[in-house]
Order: sequence, then C-alpha cells, then structure tokens
Amino acid sequence: MRGVLVLVIFSAVVGCDQRATSAQCESILDRIVELELIEQGYRDPVLAEQKRVQMRRELASQIRSCTGKAIRPSALACVRTAHSTEEISHRCLH
Repeated sequence: MRGVLVLVIFSAVVGCDQRATSAQCESILDRIVELELIEQGYRDPVLAEQKRVQMRRELASQIRSCTGKAIRPSALACVRTAHSTEEISHRCLH
C-alpha cells in the first residue's frame, strides 16, 4: 500500500510554475513516513527511527523521480499540515 501511495503522490506532484527541489521532495517523503508511522502504530521512538530509516531507504528512488517536477507552493504547506497520508494524496498533491 505504502509504495503505491508514494508512487501516486510523487507522480501527482504537478502544479503551476515552481519545480520541486530535492529538499522539498525529501520533506514530502518525511511527512509521509511520519504519518505512516503514526497510522501503523509505531510509538516506541527506537523502533520508529528504525522503521523511518528503512522506509527512506526503500523510497529513495521516489525522491529522485520527484525532483524537478512542477509543484504548487500551496501543496507544500498542505503537506506540512496534513493529518493523514490520504489527505496528502487526495487534497494536497492532486
């Protein structure tokens, strides 16, 4: 599920005139990972960090594919305040 969601999100990072930087793509991915951990119930900080590292490694190619795509500045603000990965995919980056 997570892999499909991230593919959809990064392929949907389309907008007006600004091109996504690697740092912006990483911040989107970090927020997705953070929300995924919450949704999956990772409460232990050590286990959460291990899972975070694993997820970032698995999704590294998605950051590269996101970089340079058009993105609306409002999408980035939306991602930062989103409460779920679904909200990111359906409201922020659609």
